[in-house]
Amino acid sequence: MRVLGLAILALSGCVSPIVNLKAERPFTLESAKFVIKSDGHSEKDVARLEKSLERVPLATARWGALAQPVTVYIVRNHAELEAAVGRFGFDWLRAWSTFDELIIQAPITWTAVQDVVDELVIHEVTHNLLFQASADANTWLTREIPLWFREGMAISTASQQGRYPSLEDSAQWLEKGLDPFGDGERLSKNQSTEVYGVGLHAFEFLVRKHGDEKIRALMAAMHAGDVFGAAFEKAIGISVDDFVKSFREFMKQREFRQLRKTVPVSATP
Repeated sequence: MRVLGLAILALSGCVSPIVNLKAERPFTLESAKFVIKSDGHSEKDVARLEKSLERVPLATARWGALAQPVTVYIVRNHAELEAAVGRFGFDWLRAWSTFDELIIQAPITWTAVQDVVDELVIHEVTHNLLFQASADANTWLTREIPLWFREGMAISTASQQGRYPSLEDSAQWLEKGLDPFGDGERLSKNQSTEVYGVGLHAFEFLVRKHGDEKIRALMAAMHAGDVFGAAFEKAIGISVDDFVKSFREFMKQREFRQLRKTVPVSATP
């Protein structure tokens, strides 16, 4: 998920490939509504996405429910995905979410494993839910939610920990002096696995210290009008800067070695 690309694309007047996706299939669950749009020749991919969407409510229930329906667009290949989101040169990109849209590269073009698709869909719908719980359709781009939080929350919720670096590997990467908190957007183009891995560990560190209820309170504070930094301090009780300092110290001192269970070393997605 990325935030700014679709807004830039809309302002540029470029025609997105999604306008050609005319075949619609509504898909309604007890707590969520989706519309899958395709070119009409992607029945296998539509069926796979329906199966993935069935797993969404249980996986995301800890954060609440979608407030608005989500339209899922299946584009035919990676070039169409990049054109649809206005972001180029990100070869690893497979999907993109906004407030009420999810654009995904046809799974048949990049994996035959259903579990991988399930994880990605849960990841992306977690972004939808975060934006909807934190704002409305007119204000979600103004909340300044940082990449580390967006991606950390989505990776954790989708149980994708095994696809990202371990705590030890992330600690070693942080020792290079890179700043995934202040410079994550730029770094993610070529070091997405490392940047997202730090985001994952930072988010799970936040949850371990403060619990799910504080995350929900954070989103509620943003929905009431606060930007991320102010909402974080109001809900969590400390500033974002102080949180980042405590997380960096946790990583530097390898305090995670005292945890009963650490995130395993993983392969690149």
